[in-house]
Amino acid sequence: MGPYCLSVVFAAILGVVFSFENTQIIHTTEGKIEGSLSENGIYYEYLGVRYGVPVKFKAPLPPPKFSDVYKADNRNILCPQFPTHDPLAAPSENEDCLILNIYVPSFLNATFPVMVFLHGGDFGVGSSSSSFYGPEYLLSHGVIVITVNYRLNVYGFLNLGVSEAPGNAGLKDIRAALRWIKDNIANFNGDPDNVTVFGQGSGGVAAIYLTLTNTTKGLFNNIISESGTLFTPHSFDPKPLSTASQLAKSLGFNTKKVEKLLEIYKTSAIDKVEEAISKQMNAKSYFLPSVEDIFEDEEAFLTDTPYNILLAGKKHKSFNPVPIIIGINTVEGLTSTLDYYTITSQMDRIKNEDLTALDQRCFIIPDDEKDEFRNTIKETYFSNTTSDESLVGGIINLNTDFSFVGPLSLFSELYTNSTDEPLFEYIFSYIGNRNVGRLLTNCSLEATANRDELFYIFELERMPLPMDESDAKIVTFMTMMWTNFAKFGSPTPDPSNGEWLPYPHHLEINLEPQYVAPLTPDRAYFWRHCYYKYGADLPEELRISST
Repeated sequence: MGPYCLSVVFAAILGVVFSFENTQIIHTTEGKIEGSLSENGIYYEYLGVRYGVPVKFKAPLPPPKFSDVYKADNRNILCPQFPTHDPLAAPSENEDCLILNIYVPSFLNATFPVMVFLHGGDFGVGSSSSSFYGPEYLLSHGVIVITVNYRLNVYGFLNLGVSEAPGNAGLKDIRAALRWIKDNIANFNGDPDNVTVFGQGSGGVAAIYLTLTNTTKGLFNNIISESGTLFTPHSFDPKPLSTASQLAKSLGFNTKKVEKLLEIYKTSAIDKVEEAISKQMNAKSYFLPSVEDIFEDEEAFLTDTPYNILLAGKKHKSFNPVPIIIGINTVEGLTSTLDYYTITSQMDRIKNEDLTALDQRCFIIPDDEKDEFRNTIKETYFSNTTSDESLVGGIINLNTDFSFVGPLSLFSELYTNSTDEPLFEYIFSYIGNRNVGRLLTNCSLEATANRDELFYIFELERMPLPMDESDAKIVTFMTMMWTNFAKFGSPTPDPSNGEWLPYPHHLEINLEPQYVAPLTPDRAYFWRHCYYKYGADLPEELRISST
């Protein structure tokens, strides 16, 4: 369907005739910016709008003011990241990358709810570019969509415990973006008091982190997390100084001295640092959010562990709860096979009885218990190591359980125990033409992989995907639920048309949505037992004694 036909369809639905200027100029706190009408005529787009100026490893500064009209048409701004086979990422060395892409419906004269999207990529790669995230499906429901760039890997999450590198710069970027939106979105016909932050993967984790700091209060009203939760090896770094020291070895420096590490990361060329990160196991998630020390010259973001904040709930000064939609796909770990270097290394090590390949970054295991833990994991997931197929299957199941199913079950329980705000949980099981995770892994299983839901919400301009009638029904259902939630704080504001009940219910998203049991509760219980024994962000006094 071409741009003109799409415009006619929307005109027929809305009972209006399109006749728009090709450009629009909007006043912002920094100056005037010029956006342009999209090819399909459905929205105005303002691309590459600066919301901050990066300060290396620290919170960003406000963007400078300008006198000329800024032409907001740059769709190719990415933060520093290494080359990868990820189709939603591209290599970059550009540090001046803190931008928003703002999409405003052209077909209504109204005040719109605002939906702010945070891209995934395990905090290591990815971008907000419209080449990856076309907004038209959401915009058709009468919302503004904004996609955000934030700093990644070492440039977003280096934490050396000093004021020059206090940690969480990437999360502070997101906070700065939300403050810019609060100050400016009314000029785009957006409602600054009705903002929903949603994200996929690490973007969903980042959205959850916004509820764990009091510095973001009043900046958003709801969050949606697709395949992103806390308590995983890809969501939190309990030992950020050790992480920085380990990578420095790949750069040719064997040191744990903070001053030396700071000098290394400040002066090393971006391409050299990114190359070093790319050669690590689980490279995308090498640098992650972590607990910060407090410094006078820096507004901290995360000052306690996620577990402590959620356990204390309303008693914790940092807790900032809002309504949530959160969910996962049925076998998220399928896409772990795409990290060729990591999975082949794990397979070789397991074959050769090097069970250190089974260690979990989010666990702290005493030396005298490591062999027992590793053998338990091997017996549970790798009882058969004679074939590559069984090894791959074990890794997929381990990653599904330890990075998604188990942590999500704990998060939902802790969150709902800590607040009266509703949490709506889903399991996405629909298999169609737009399941990118399945397409990338060439999967033949009747299962949904990580990212399989994403392009029933967005258009993938870089790699156009077909859509049949069933796919269109899922697009309509998901975008209706997501935008209802943004507008009303509930995905089903009119229960007479059917109601999505909050947790402990689990809604299966398929052609016939229905309530289902949680995924593999026995495996979630096994993960939880491991977590309560070894969880790195768990207070030591709460860990289960091994005796």
